[in-house]
Amino acid sequence: MLIDPTRTTARVPVAGSAKTLDPHAVFLTPVPADERLAVTVRLKPQTPIPDGYAGESRDAFEREHGARPADIERVTSFAKQYGLEVSSVDSAARSIALSGSAAQMESAFGVELGRYHDAAQTYRGRSGEITVPAAIGDSIEGVFGLDDRTASKSHLVAQPAASATHVFTPPELAKAYDFPKGDGTGEHVGVISLGGRYDDRTQAAYLQQLGVAHVPFHVVNVDGGATEPSDPGPTGENMLDTEMIGSLVPNADKTIYIAPNTDRGFIDAVATALHDTHHNTALSISWGAPEEAYTPQAIAAFNSLFKEAKAMGVNVFAAAGDNGATDGISDGGLHTDFPSSSPSVIAAGGTKLATNADGSIKRETVWNELRSHQGATGGGISAANPRPPDQHALPIDGRGTPDISADADPKTGIAVLVPMGERGRAALESVGGTSAVAPFYAALDARLEQNLGAPIGDLQKAIYAAPADDFHDITVGNNGGYAAAPGWDAASGRGSVDGTKLLETLEHEHR
Repeated sequence: MLIDPTRTTARVPVAGSAKTLDPHAVFLTPVPADERLAVTVRLKPQTPIPDGYAGESRDAFEREHGARPADIERVTSFAKQYGLEVSSVDSAARSIALSGSAAQMESAFGVELGRYHDAAQTYRGRSGEITVPAAIGDSIEGVFGLDDRTASKSHLVAQPAASATHVFTPPELAKAYDFPKGDGTGEHVGVISLGGRYDDRTQAAYLQQLGVAHVPFHVVNVDGGATEPSDPGPTGENMLDTEMIGSLVPNADKTIYIAPNTDRGFIDAVATALHDTHHNTALSISWGAPEEAYTPQAIAAFNSLFKEAKAMGVNVFAAAGDNGATDGISDGGLHTDFPSSSPSVIAAGGTKLATNADGSIKRETVWNELRSHQGATGGGISAANPRPPDQHALPIDGRGTPDISADADPKTGIAVLVPMGERGRAALESVGGTSAVAPFYAALDARLEQNLGAPIGDLQKAIYAAPADDFHDITVGNNGGYAAAPGWDAASGRGSVDGTKLLETLEHEHR
């Protein structure tokens, strides 16, 4: 007679894994016992991740801070004990992918899985904590994939270009913000996507209109890629991100990582972008959700990855949100968007821009079109994350967002070419949202590093150490909860960046 290991082995909860179901969600049915699913088990690093840029080679960093071999052995042994297949092991990324039946997953992780329906979606869900045998509890950072509900949304606001006050091309925006020259040669930039597809024919046509060389993006499908690759919304987001970066640093090594829109997909995409062979040094994330949408284990896992990125010299830019200071939550409170509120990322906020005839900045204010239902920049004080060290001089009691801002108002938006067949016909749209700002500054990061001829290291630290003249201070406007003011504020951060002046500051520091 076989002994049931779930009854003979003491179990412990995975920290922060408790999940709740929407009280309005309707239970449909238990998940069939033989339904196949996959999860990612994230492991703790074998030595603590440094708080700042470590200056090590990537290989040396991954050897020192990857998963412990003993932890990998314990978790793979646990998986086999419960009949789960070990699909992949990545020591450097500290992740193990497991697959198996729903019944095996329920037994292994102490959960009950069901099908639910709410106003937004039908999904596989769970409530309560994930548990594991005590023998592996200290090895595990988190378990992701048991619940497959949509995690995040893209921070993009679009409208027909003809209805915009003014539409900029990415090179015109780069001129307004005085970006230094550069084509990205030798640099590596990644884009995180949670749906849709990348259309290289549209990319080529767009760059041809701008007179920019077309060098395609690499496409890496993570966890099988997008759940619905034909979804036009995420595809529009993908084209904004890739057309922005492709037109500003065409000769960089450029990669888009497309994953399902789940916690597991999002985390695995970031981990892949940090540890694959493309060796990215800038990463753009145009997706997010209110902090309240994530479990503590998910926030901790993202924070660990972004801390890792900073230590490796990978500067991560995350959109600060498009629903103002409430982040779209109607409880009367103020909320910040995650992952832009992670302490180790560079949170990208939005402005409304007007330029002079020569392309220079005439006027710049906080983006707030809430009255016309066209969004406003996110920004605020995190309830989930502490201030990063570089914000310790600020009179705030949590992580403040954004760090920097740039044009994001769809009325003064960016001209983006939408793929044929996605929205009737190929057409230019005026696209705004803070999802335009994250790839914009990721491209600046590549140009800065190309001009330096050396790694930037920790750009977030450099932003807070740089003199005020390196920024266009935004002092007019608000995001519905926080007002612009001289210096840093929770509506615009330090302001928009003067790229050439920031380069001069970095060059002085690197001498």
